Amino acid sequence: MKLLRRAIRTGSSRNGSGDVRTGSTGRKRQRHLGLFDATSIGVGAILGGGILALAGTAFAAAGPGAWLAFLLNGIIVIITALSFAELSTAFPRSGGTYLFAKRVLSVGAAFSVGWVAWFASIVAAALYVIGFTTFLLDGCLALWSNAPAWLYGASSVTLLSLLFTLVCTFLLSRSARAGGNWINVLKVVVFTILIAGGLWAWWRDRPPVVERLTPMLPFGPAGLFQAMGYTFIALQGFDLIAAVAGEVRQPRRVIPRAILLSLFISLGAYIPIMILICVVGLPAGASIADLASQTPDTIVAKAAEVFLGQAGFWLVIVVGILAMLSALLANLFAASRIAEVMAQDRTLPSALERISSRYGTPNAALWCTGIIACIVVVVVGDVSRAGAAASLIFLVTFALANVTCIMARKRKPDHQGFRTPAWPVLPALGLAACAALAMFQGIAVPAAGLIAGSWFVAGF
Repeated sequence: MKLLRRAIRTGSSRNGSGDVRTGSTGRKRQRHLGLFDATSIGVGAILGGGILALAGTAFAAAGPGAWLAFLLNGIIVIITALSFAELSTAFPRSGGTYLFAKRVLSVGAAFSVGWVAWFASIVAAALYVIGFTTFLLDGCLALWSNAPAWLYGASSVTLLSLLFTLVCTFLLSRSARAGGNWINVLKVVVFTILIAGGLWAWWRDRPPVVERLTPMLPFGPAGLFQAMGYTFIALQGFDLIAAVAGEVRQPRRVIPRAILLSLFISLGAYIPIMILICVVGLPAGASIADLASQTPDTIVAKAAEVFLGQAGFWLVIVVGILAMLSALLANLFAASRIAEVMAQDRTLPSALERISSRYGTPNAALWCTGIIACIVVVVVGDVSRAGAAASLIFLVTFALANVTCIMARKRKPDHQGFRTPAWPVLPALGLAACAALAMFQGIAVPAAGLIAGSWFVAGF
């Protein structure tokens, strides 16, 4: 997180030639991120928050085969990640999807891409603040069993989520240095412990694996596609590496490796965890459907309690709180950076590029982002709908990135960066998969489609 916020700190930008120029704060940006640093940004943004918040939703939609949703989403995301790798090495400057579109497409089209990318991070922030609040309240409930029921109601979750969003926005407007990479290390350690503990319990107890994994897809392909739509957001975060490409040393070598490493590390944790929950994480006599309906928001923590005891439960609760807090901060900061860059190009009001002379942060863009995130929190209300809305918006964003990759190669065929294999077949497949899943998600979860459609209309 510290590296991410240092990398995307406002106050400087790059000109068309890629040279560093100073911004309102007079600071200069240097290329200071190596492979470990860039990979840490991706792992920090991807690993933890999404699966901890949405695993229960995935199991409720797809049953024991929910791990297939992560696998298929992983394939789609890896294809799209290749497009991001090509674009960020062809144009190795900070700005992400909006920068790529600005270099390749018209001003109007670039605005559309930036508008969607800005909202994608805003909705992701809404998801993670609701998840953060839910995990915090569940931890309090485990300590205070006689707490009043109203404290854990939907209204309390919404009000506390609004409060935490405003507090985080305030903190980010005062400093870009909150947090640190130790959270990322802790998340990797915790997932390693969970997987090792689950495998040990599997070897020790010899559970009836086939029985617990069947029927694999009790709700058929529709349930699988719905689980994919709900959980696609769990693999978002590799795109933040592309967003800070201007701060990466040797970007043409480092960025593709960092993007793919962060995805493989995250998928290497997610898929085993989803399988282990079904095989060794169920209480005696319970089914995955029972567990998903009873504790959808903390299903990973409850499963860890089964094979690691009370320590496993608290391990997941604590790391979940930290993971979602770090993801909330990352997405608020990334969204504000997109708004600031667009304001510099006058595709958003110029007031949003204003930099605090005292703190060097884009206060106007941050507060605008935070207020919109609060509105989204009120509209979506719970983790499931927030995940569906965030996934839908990112599916649209990634579809646009695949289109941009195809256009970029046509307009700059001799660039010296990473080149997507099997071009344009793979970008076209990524475009088709993202677009199809986005349309399915918009129909299957009308609230997500309404939120996305309202934002598109507002942008138009």
